This record gives sequence, C-alpha cells and structure tokens, in this order.
Amino acid sequence: MKDNGRIKTTQESSFRKTVNILLPFLIYFVVHDLAQILLAFLVNFSIGAFGNGYGEFMTKNASTVSGLLNALSLAIGMAAVWPMARMELKWAKVLGGTETETGEETALKTLKYVLLSIFAVSFALGVNLLMALAGLTRISERYQEVADRQYGVALGIGILIYGLVSPLAEEVVFRGLIYNRMRRYFGKALSVIVCGVMFGIYHGNLVQGIYGAVLGIAITYSYEWFGSFFAPVWFHACANTAVFIAGYDKVVKGNIVTPLNCGIFMAVSAFCLLALWKAGSKK
Repeated sequence: MKDNGRIKTTQESSFRKTVNILLPFLIYFVVHDLAQILLAFLVNFSIGAFGNGYGEFMTKNASTVSGLLNALSLAIGMAAVWPMARMELKWAKVLGGTETETGEETALKTLKYVLLSIFAVSFALGVNLLMALAGLTRISERYQEVADRQYGVALGIGILIYGLVSPLAEEVVFRGLIYNRMRRYFGKALSVIVCGVMFGIYHGNLVQGIYGAVLGIAITYSYEWFGSFFAPVWFHACANTAVFIAGYDKVVKGNIVTPLNCGIFMAVSAFCLLALWKAGSKK
C-alpha cells in the first residue's frame, strides 16, 4: 500500500530496513575492493612475467592503468548488485516503457533531456568553481591526492571512466538500489536528501563530499522528476565529463576559476531549472 510515494511496511523493524538499505552498498564496496586488489596483483604479476619493456610501459602509464583497474573494479562491483538493482528498477517501473508516445510527447521529452544536460554541466561546473573560489580545494590534501590521480589518466580513458563507467556503476548502487529502497520506507523528500548526503560521504573527503552531496541531491531529484533511471545516469555522466574536461588542462582550469564564470554557470543552471519546470507543466 502506497502513501505519497511511500509503501507502508510497518511489519519490518528499523534494523531490517537499515540492513535492506545498506546491504547493497556493502556488497558493492567489498566486491569492488576485492576486485581492485586482485587486478592490481595480476598487473604486478604481468610486469614480472613480460619483461622490462612491458614494465617500463606500465610504469610510464601508471595513472591510466590505475584508472582502468578502478573502472573494471567499479563494473565488477556493479555486476555483483545488478540482480537486486534490476528488481528495484522493475518495482519503480523505470526499466524501459511499453507505452507508445506521440510525436509531440517525444519532442517534449527530447527538450527536457537537452535542458537536463545543460543544467547538469552548468550546475556541476558552477558548484566546482564556487568551492574553488571559497578555498576548499586548497585546504584538503586528500582532495589534491584524488585530483592528481584522476587527472593523471589519458584524456580519452578519463572520459570513458568518469563519463560512462563511474556514473553507471554508482547510479545502479545509489539511485537504483539505495534510493528506491529508502523511498519505499520513508517517502520521496527525505530519501532524496539522505541519498544525496550518502553519495557525498561515499567520496571520502571534505571537498568531494560537499560536492557529491549537492550533486547527489540534484541527481536523485532528476530521477523523481523524469521517472526514468536513464535521467540520473545521464545527469551524472554529463556532470562528470564536463568537470573532468574543464579540469584536465591546468592552464584552462586556472583561467576558468573566476567569480564571473561561476555566476554565469549558476545563472544558466537556474534558467534550465525554470525551463524544465515549465516543460514539465505541459505534460
């Protein structure tokens, strides 16, 4: 029985609800870490097995190799929880649709996704610039370490990792599983906020934690707004790709961090939100 987006499950204890919400993440986290350890062992073994030339190549491209190993680990972790996610997505009725759309409905949906894309890019860049201007990126050594590792990968590989693999894996866990389960117990409003905050905590440092929480709330809300799992994946992919490309070149990154640019990006994101609201009212 539903009540404002919530399914009444009074027969389940608070402990049971907590386990149901957190278990997918724990499985994903453990499988991801074990896969990363195993893959690193295999790479180190291959360096010893294939000779100096191969070893020099792997050492020279250590950041890219590390990024690829992490991407594989993310995919393996996602695969471990996908059966549970598929069930949740079926419950939420977002694994594709069978209803036939009119040409006008298709055009409106396309417009909404274009607006979502622009919003994701402008909002992600605006929040990043705001945090840089506030000095948060300079005071976190942990963030600097993560940033150096992320931007050390080859550009094309980085786009593949942060624009495709990472968004898909993380959305399966956080929106596909954690959010859908929270929504059954606690309704939409609280679940959107808590899921976003959990997404921030998952990133493990202050800067990415704040950024992840803010973006996580927006991503989760896009899931509710569009009623499709594609929306949060697409939002996440657009945001990650834009931030990665903007920060990849240190000269470009240094020049883009200005109050004016921050204001422009935030204004564009606000305009897109208004346009999305108006487009949504035409349904």
